[in-house]
Amino acid sequence: MRKQFSERLHQEMAKNKDLFLLTGDLGYGLWDRIRIDYPNRFYNVGSSEQLMMGMAAGLAMDGKIPIVYSITPFLLYRPFETIRNYVDHEQLPVKLIGGGRDKDYGYLGFSHWAEEDKQIMKVFKNIKTIHPKNIEIMNKNFNWILDKKTPVYMNLKR
Repeated sequence: MRKQFSERLHQEMAKNKDLFLLTGDLGYGLWDRIRIDYPNRFYNVGSSEQLMMGMAAGLAMDGKIPIVYSITPFLLYRPFETIRNYVDHEQLPVKLIGGGRDKDYGYLGFSHWAEEDKQIMKVFKNIKTIHPKNIEIMNKNFNWILDKKTPVYMNLKR
């Protein structure tokens, strides 16, 4: 599902110069085509999740469409305050894409588990949440996510 998402995003970035991808210290293989083809719209911020979310908020306030991708706990848990104060409260059209559900990354240890994302997302009143069960549902929602003028969180199975 992640690979299909990255391919679709690459295609859309060719058509839409306002799309930006931000990721945190991962995705080297997954995002190589985007990194190579659109180096000015790809940011790997390292282990700086709050910075990543702040950059996304700034891009959104400038009229851009930021796609923020990371392993789910690093996307949601570490930058929780920044998501709450900027993305949710201001209803900025940041697209949060979490990689991995439940214990998809269980072999990497407890810090990589994503068992609570549905409960955490209930706190955010202005962020639409999607957990597609398969690639078809992900594809069906892909353009809607990019076009939506408010924040969206989509969780992708590993």
